[in-house]
Amino acid sequence: STLSNLANVHQRQGDYDQAKVLYQRAVRIKEKHYGEDHVEVASTLSNLADVHRCQGDYDQAKTLYQRALRIKQKHYGEDHVVVAPTLNNLADVLDKKGDYDQAKLLYQHAVRIFEKHYGEDHVEVASTLSNLANVHQRQGDYD
Repeated sequence: STLSNLANVHQRQGDYDQAKVLYQRAVRIKEKHYGEDHVEVASTLSNLADVHRCQGDYDQAKTLYQRALRIKQKHYGEDHVVVAPTLNNLADVLDKKGDYDQAKLLYQHAVRIFEKHYGEDHVEVASTLSNLANVHQRQGDYD
């Protein structure tokens, strides 16, 4: 939607407060138009979560990513490629909050999805494996 596109512009320019206002408005409109569990709502929730994550508001980002993940899994299934980026983003938030074990589980799930969909040599697989390795490193697990 135009509102989400405008929010994205503000986000890219670092105007996170305005991006949040616009994404929140877009969520409300999409919930009213499509219903609260629609994939369009999930997409905008993920974008709003991204802004919160950029601002270091990991609790709110976690809540938003979890809701977006539930919606996506409901519509696409738990192992669909559309679900994997949200798993990856939620894992990043959990990692930043120090919930390393849960972060690792989500990264591993995202890796399995990306490998199944793209193959083992895809950049999404490499990026997610790197994220997973960073969690292991933070835990002092070098094996």
